[in-house]
Amino acid sequence: MPSTVKMHLDQLSCIAEDDGSGASEPYLFVTYFWVDGRNIATPQPVSTMTPVYNAYRTEMPNGVRAGTVITVPPFLASAEFEVDPGPLNFMLAGVIVLVLEEDETPLSAVLAGRNAYLSGVHEALNDLVKARIQNLDTSAVTPEEVKAIADAVKGAVVDAIASRLSIWQKLFDDQDDLIGYTHVAFIGPEIQTRPLVFPAVANGAANRYALTGTMTVQPSQSNPTTDLCAGPRQALRAKEDEIRGLQLQRQGLQQQLVTAPTNQKAALVRMIVALGERITALEAELPALQAALKACQDRFTIVDHPDVVVIR
Repeated sequence: MPSTVKMHLDQLSCIAEDDGSGASEPYLFVTYFWVDGRNIATPQPVSTMTPVYNAYRTEMPNGVRAGTVITVPPFLASAEFEVDPGPLNFMLAGVIVLVLEEDETPLSAVLAGRNAYLSGVHEALNDLVKARIQNLDTSAVTPEEVKAIADAVKGAVVDAIASRLSIWQKLFDDQDDLIGYTHVAFIGPEIQTRPLVFPAVANGAANRYALTGTMTVQPSQSNPTTDLCAGPRQALRAKEDEIRGLQLQRQGLQQQLVTAPTNQKAALVRMIVALGERITALEAELPALQAALKACQDRFTIVDHPDVVVIR
């Protein structure tokens, strides 16, 4: 029986901070992830949703001190998706949150880091789950597994940001800091209505944050029938979602280009061109995915009875 899962991040509380300037300016990268057991045999069994809105820093308050409680901005705060145990009785739901500190890193470099993060975390989560599927491992996600993912992703983020900085910025600017990460992950029967209890985010004793949230789970309202073409349908939908996300990123950069200082325009143009090339390459993959879905659908005839399916 499929279930609808709703995850919501409520508040980020500053327990301690030591930015050196007297107050902090935290911001978040957030990735919601899930495995629907009906799609367990697809090449990418883990679905991820990382908001690609560009106002990561401007939507979070400045002047944050110990005791400050921040409501997580709506564009980051929630996700809703459907999961089902499927044939292998495996489903997963969770969220990973990176907490960063705003300093002087240019927005274009932050967005490059964000792009590296969203692709890196998607790949790392799929590698983890595919290994677990091979061993039919349904035990709780371990801190070591999460640390391995976080370490890989952090390296990609740092490298992507550094690649966008000039030598002068690297030498003289105070760059944004990665304070740390936190997560929750639930497997199988653990996926139920509950508060989300996140481990504290800390960078030593000087910088420490606490995150709260909730998860609600209820039976899906959709007709509980089996989608015989769930695999190719999911693959097509994932590719379309990826293209839409990149199109939104390009649109945001194009808007920034209009008012950007002259010394930032060249970097923005390069990012826009690179996104355009990536979008074109992904769009070229759509016909094959559409054909695979149609071929699957053509194999089945639905008889006028809810419990009867004829396979050709």
